[in-house]
Amino acid sequence: MTSLSTPAILLRAINYGESDRVVTLIGRTTGRLSALARGARKSQKRFGGGLGLCSVGAAALRERAGAELLTLEQFDLEESYASFATDLARMAHAAYVAELVSKLCAPRQAETEVYDWLHAFLGALDQQGASAVRLRVFELGLLARLGFGPMVDSCAVCGGARFPPGVPPAEVGFRWDPGRGGAICRACGQRGRPIRPVVRLALAGWAGQRVDAPGLEDVPADVNRGARDAIAEILKLHMSGPLQSLEFMSKMGVNMGSET
Repeated sequence: MTSLSTPAILLRAINYGESDRVVTLIGRTTGRLSALARGARKSQKRFGGGLGLCSVGAAALRERAGAELLTLEQFDLEESYASFATDLARMAHAAYVAELVSKLCAPRQAETEVYDWLHAFLGALDQQGASAVRLRVFELGLLARLGFGPMVDSCAVCGGARFPPGVPPAEVGFRWDPGRGGAICRACGQRGRPIRPVVRLALAGWAGQRVDAPGLEDVPADVNRGARDAIAEILKLHMSGPLQSLEFMSKMGVNMGSET
C-alpha cells in the first residue's frame, strides 16, 4: 500500500453509512482526490473537526488495493473559515469555487497554481467578504491556470483588434464565441453573439488581477451579468452537468445579479 501526504483543501464531504464520510480534496502535490474518511463523524482525534467546507490542512492518505477511493487516515486542520458558516453569501461563494475546482481539475494531476489560487481566494473571501468582481477574477484565473482561459483583450483568431481608423478601442464591435477561444473581431467572422465593449474591457482588466487584491472596484450590475454569462459559456465547454452550488444559491435567495 502507498501512503501520501499533502497540503489539502476540502472541496466536498458527504455522509456515508453510519459514521463515515466520502471527501473530495485538492492536494497541492497530488491534485484532486476522493477518499473515504472512516469514522469521520465520530473521530475528533484524527480529523479534529477539520472536514468542513474549504477547510485547509495536512492530509495523510493511503491507497487501498483494488479500491477506487483512497483512505483518508488523518486531516490536521490548519485553517478554517468561521465566517462561511455565519454568512450566506460567503458560504455560497465558497461552495461555488470548490465545485468549480472539483469539476474542472482532472483527478490525480497536481495543479499547484490552482491550489494556491483557490487558497488565496478563500482567505480574501473570509477577510473581505463576498464580491462579484472577485468571483469573476477567480473564474478567469482558474480557467487560465488550467489552459482554458479565453482571449478577451484581442481577437482569439487573428490576435489583433483590427480597429477601424478613428474608432476608440472601447467602441469596436466584437462577438463572443467560446468555441473559437473568446472574443472575435468582425473581420474574423460573425459566429457567436455580440459582446458589449464595456463587458469585454472589464474582462480584460480582471484577467491579470490578483484574486486577493484589496478593494477590487465594483462594476454596474449589468456589466457583471454580461461578464458572468460570458464566462459561464466558457465553463460549460469544460464541464458536464449543472453546478449544484448555483442551484443552492437560487434556492437560498442569494442574488444572482450583482451578488454573484
